[in-house]
Amino acid sequence: MMKKYLLVALLIICNIAAYGEGKVYTRRARLEDFPSRTTRIVLTGQELFNVVLKEEISSRWMVSPYEFCSVADYTRDRYTDLYYFIRFTFDNDFTYMTLSKGGDPDNENQLKQGFDVVSIPIAPAEMTGGDELVYLPAYIDIMQEYITRAMESEKVAYRGLKGICSKPIGPIYTDRQQAISAFLAGDAFANAKVVITSSSSNKRIEMVITTDTHELRGIRRKN
Repeated sequence: MMKKYLLVALLIICNIAAYGEGKVYTRRARLEDFPSRTTRIVLTGQELFNVVLKEEISSRWMVSPYEFCSVADYTRDRYTDLYYFIRFTFDNDFTYMTLSKGGDPDNENQLKQGFDVVSIPIAPAEMTGGDELVYLPAYIDIMQEYITRAMESEKVAYRGLKGICSKPIGPIYTDRQQAISAFLAGDAFANAKVVITSSSSNKRIEMVITTDTHELRGIRRKN
């Protein structure tokens, strides 16, 4: 409950500042240019993953213009506010599909500052070319749902992936093979439990994703 009140207070303060001085903007305001900007998908060093990524983006991405680019292109252009980027980042435990806004983080104009918009966990820190390939269509659709709703809702923009979660309807397949089979078959009114386990610690991330419409029904981290 306290977190809810703090979020409301933050939104009120940000909106007052934005309209009062024109210098501080809410996350939703900073995302308003997304549909008019080109989203550049940064290819990885894994050839198989790139092939699947290109195919799935080409058939699924509908929320903005897009193009593919190299890591070198991203490094060169990341400080320009002409682009958004989908890139693959990692920490000691997990790999993430991260949507970021291009721009200089030190620019005085907050609308031209770059920042990470949302990160979806997709694999252990070292991708193996396994389950992340199976569920890549869902991760792409989840990212599209998040950015679409974040442009409409300040609450979603600040809450991240949890802001688009809703209660599961139908069975949840917890067995890995059953979950994959249901996902590949596109079973209606069913859910796959996706578990990503770190190879270097006991940490894991669990997600529940609908097998037909690829909606995120839950996400949690466990240590």
